Amino acid sequence: MKIITETAQAGPRVVALGTFDGVHRGHQALIREGRRLAEETGALLRVCTFDRHPLEVLRPERAPRMLETPEEQAANMDALGVDELRVIPFTRDTADTPPEEFLRRLRAECDLRAVVVGWNYSFGRQGAGNPEMLIRDGAEHGYQVVVVPSVKDEKGEVISSTAIRNKLQVGDLEGANRMLGYDYALSGLVVNGKHEGTRIGFPTANIETDGRKQLPAYGVYACWMESGGQRWPAVVNIGLQPTLPSGKVTVEAHALDVEVDLYGQEAKVSLKKYLRGETKFDNVSQLIHQIAQDKEDARCFLAEKG
Repeated sequence: MKIITETAQAGPRVVALGTFDGVHRGHQALIREGRRLAEETGALLRVCTFDRHPLEVLRPERAPRMLETPEEQAANMDALGVDELRVIPFTRDTADTPPEEFLRRLRAECDLRAVVVGWNYSFGRQGAGNPEMLIRDGAEHGYQVVVVPSVKDEKGEVISSTAIRNKLQVGDLEGANRMLGYDYALSGLVVNGKHEGTRIGFPTANIETDGRKQLPAYGVYACWMESGGQRWPAVVNIGLQPTLPSGKVTVEAHALDVEVDLYGQEAKVSLKKYLRGETKFDNVSQLIHQIAQDKEDARCFLAEKG
């Protein structure tokens, strides 16, 4: 997949428009429709999105944490068969662009065969552009417009990035993963920590995650940890470590039944089950006992569910 950051004239394209935060099952449905149209029209599939959430510029205090880093988003797009990812810098000038000008620029960048958007997509100054405007523009300029309806999960809930963030924040990992269509993951460089885990017999990989990424509810999770092409069942603690505080939020993963030293390497934890919330214990002995129980709970779950 090619990542495009500069304006350039291109040939036949089907373009999918959206924010695509998390590339969840709703986004996947939209991209699959774009893939179908691209094959039908002999065009390449291009996804157009912004380099940041618009609220980071318009209302920074209300900007949500992202469900994926740009690298994770690109990898998911590539896996879905996207040919090009067009990343548009979002600035104040971008926000002030009239919707008519937004469409003119979209048409000028390629031989536009079709546009695919979600049912609630908006664009241009103050979000004045909508699917109905797109449909009219397509009829005038000769491209097809497909509006993908909302997608619901197995419990009848409408899938959205906001709904997924809300579920993560309250520890509903099962619900978040159901909406995503994959396991929520955290990744980053393994950095030096206080080595408290090693001192009490449970060495951990201290994963330094992207500060813009949404963390789930603080607590302990069963997970799979990956690094360097290898994968291990693991348990991960996310939070402030109230019994042995480090003074900051950490992501500390402990591989089950194997010793691994990942310092200085990239690592990823794919969260499978929320085992318990964060707890402050009266003493270290209680903490050690609970960690042993957490390991057993994670081992049993991962052995059964994978």
